[in-house]
Amino acid sequence: MLFSHILVPYDGSELAEKSLEKAIDFANLDPDTKITVLHVVEFPPKTYQYDFYDKIKESILEDAEKTLRPAKFDLGQIPNSSEVIIKEGLSYKVILEAANERQCDLIIMGSRGLSGIKEFLGSVSHTVTQQADIPVLLMK
Repeated sequence: MLFSHILVPYDGSELAEKSLEKAIDFANLDPDTKITVLHVVEFPPKTYQYDFYDKIKESILEDAEKTLRPAKFDLGQIPNSSEVIIKEGLSYKVILEAANERQCDLIIMGSRGLSGIKEFLGSVSHTVTQQADIPVLLMK
């Protein structure tokens, strides 16, 4: 078994889709390989009235479900065990926590070009690569 559990952070972008395709390629090599697709959302601070805040939160979760539809479809085409999850928080922290909690042995995610302020602060993929205890495959 090459990898037993692959985590794919997914935001609906072309690179996220390429990452999922690569995870499926690995999964096709071994029917015991599990894939977890993770979509991370960030809710705004609770500075709004509760009714309004709940509507914003509900809208964000609905958008997340729409974003994940292609991933769910792709995973439905393979016999491997899979799950699609939505978690809230800072992307890099949630990705690292999910990989640890689910005992993943590979993260496959998109790599983004660094420019302007992002270069100074660092990207999510860079931070995950630096802090992960498991291999991280970046798709370009």
